[in-house]
Amino acid sequence: MCGEGESLPQLIMDVSRSQEEASRLRPLVGRVLKRYPFLTREVEHLVTHSNVMFRVVTESGEQRCLRIGTPHGNSRSNIEVEVAWLDALHRDSDIEVVRPIPTVGKKLIVDEYDDRIGKERSCVLFSWVPGRPMGDGAGPFAYRQLGELCALLQTHGRSWVMPPNAVVRRWDRVFYYGAGLDPVVVEDPAYADLFDNERRATINRAIAIADSVIWRSYSGARPQIVHGDLHEWNVHLAGSRMHVFDFEDVMMALPAQDVSIALYSSRQSDQRDEIRKAFRRGFEAVSPWPVQDESQLDGFHAARQIMLMNYAARSLPKSEADEYLDHVMPWLHGFVARYG
Repeated sequence: MCGEGESLPQLIMDVSRSQEEASRLRPLVGRVLKRYPFLTREVEHLVTHSNVMFRVVTESGEQRCLRIGTPHGNSRSNIEVEVAWLDALHRDSDIEVVRPIPTVGKKLIVDEYDDRIGKERSCVLFSWVPGRPMGDGAGPFAYRQLGELCALLQTHGRSWVMPPNAVVRRWDRVFYYGAGLDPVVVEDPAYADLFDNERRATINRAIAIADSVIWRSYSGARPQIVHGDLHEWNVHLAGSRMHVFDFEDVMMALPAQDVSIALYSSRQSDQRDEIRKAFRRGFEAVSPWPVQDESQLDGFHAARQIMLMNYAARSLPKSEADEYLDHVMPWLHGFVARYG
């Protein structure tokens, strides 16, 4: 169900640690699954990123995906907004979205205490997503479909009313997750071996430019609820249908910012212009194009890249983080040279 591309580096534990944690969580998984109106035949650990994912097979042979949340990975309020919007999308639209499955008591989130960490984990059981990731060899035609999907999700989001007193993250600055979920380490001396003087100088200049783009874009604009991580590894293609999942990063943002996330990983592609044209054709089949110009799109790309660089430095093993930074820094140097 889950796959990640260059656009979203994730903390992936080594195999032994990942399996150890998955085994330790089996009793918790069992307690969670007892809340649902089916008997379980099989439970298999799928992957460990920021959350721990399990494939669940019911006694009747249906597949499900159980997400065991990590307390420092997301806020409880953001998860509430995520499942409420998914439930509404499932009821109100024909968009193929992953569906949160209710418990016997009609709850979409199960909070189960983990005595090892001394905190509750917010767990959600999802429908199984068929097909294969779009990122497996996607061409322009698939990006046209993705553009249409992006516009359809935005159209629903504009009219959807969030739950009362809901608090959801907002992309109004580069580091929009906040210190509680994603501490900024670019200037931290403990990370000086990753962020040397040259890298820090480029990043800090890019932060100033990107924040300026965000501030100008928000002037007189109206943010709305968006997927927050809609890219080619968070959609599956099954036949001619596109299925979207991983709404965990749902947020308030401008439609153009949402578009920038979908196009982010293609910014360094040889097919960049062809992909952008295809995506735009699909989007405009549903809704007017929200991006003002290339400089706005590049500013949003820079903001996302800087946030992901910070996350990679904080979360990945040093050698992998350094490799990732080496890979993305040339684009950021070019951004600063062009707009700085």
